[in-house]
Amino acid sequence: MSSQLHKKAIIYGLGGGIDSLNVQQHKEYYTNSTNQFKHSISRDLYLPVKVENNWNEGEWILSWGTNTITNKKTGKEVIIPYHTASLIQDDKIIYIRYYYDVLNILTTQGYTITPPKK
Repeated sequence: MSSQLHKKAIIYGLGGGIDSLNVQQHKEYYTNSTNQFKHSISRDLYLPVKVENNWNEGEWILSWGTNTITNKKTGKEVIIPYHTASLIQDDKIIYIRYYYDVLNILTTQGYTITPPKK
């Protein structure tokens, strides 16, 4: 992973909300995650896109798929549809934005959504 990331890369969308991680924090995030969980990517699709004359100009890689995460201690499985958008600079990823189904994660863990009272 480190060989694919630009040394100044910023990663958004992991850990929920509008957080951002630098390269070292991203490495620590995934080291911690892979120590606790087995990740299995399936139904993945990658699309290179070149954007010119726009606010998001550059070479992008868009990806979609399913990340099936299995807790190594309990064996409990969570299926997470995801999408990423990665900007390439100097043949390395300088920016990644993760989008994933947070509601699916929460409901799989037993959380419920209570609608507001009218």
